[in-house]
Amino acid sequence: MATIGPVELKIRLKGTEAFVEVRYEIAFDGYDQRSNQPYTEVCKLIGDDTGTGDLPAPDHTVGFLTPLLMTIAQAGDQPSLKREWKKTFRKTDLDEDRGPIPDPDEIRAVVTLTPVLPSAVTRESNLVTKQM
Repeated sequence: MATIGPVELKIRLKGTEAFVEVRYEIAFDGYDQRSNQPYTEVCKLIGDDTGTGDLPAPDHTVGFLTPLLMTIAQAGDQPSLKREWKKTFRKTDLDEDRGPIPDPDEIRAVVTLTPVLPSAVTRESNLVTKQM
């Protein structure tokens, strides 16, 4: 199964915009390389509220860096694949700690690879004809 190396997140603020960059490397095992196993790949930004001292709130998605329709990662003939996603957000879209008291926003990038099965398996029974 493929593995994801360390994920590096950078956010640069300028005016009303936030320039986001995420880098990581996907390493493919022998099976992935031989079969060219496809994985759906999602890279998203999470507003991190776990153990931050903010009001109790769950972590939540604040944006996606990968296209929403579907991104596929496959080994092809390579043992690894370097990824770099860049996207510009409005600063307010990354403001995950809205409230009357301004406090720092905690953002992290989360990368998920989900194996895509080579094909669906379907089988039907014999046909039974009866007057019911």
